[in-house]
Amino acid sequence: MNTPAFTTNPKRIERLQYNYDEGVRREAMSHEKREQMDREVVMVTPAHVAKLFANVAPLRKVEVAE
Repeated sequence: MNTPAFTTNPKRIERLQYNYDEGVRREAMSHEKREQMDREVVMVTPAHVAKLFANVAPLRKVEVAE
């Protein structure tokens, strides 16, 4: 990773380096393995989505059908 030009915060630089290293590690994997990992991370059930909407409803002052 190149030296960041927009921050000197050591914690931020550490996080940027971590993200960069994770991206390099991910790119080293096979396409099939990356696709499988993406599917596992993104999978949610309808009940989970309903719970998320129910949690946000009071903030938006909107009724959520169950």
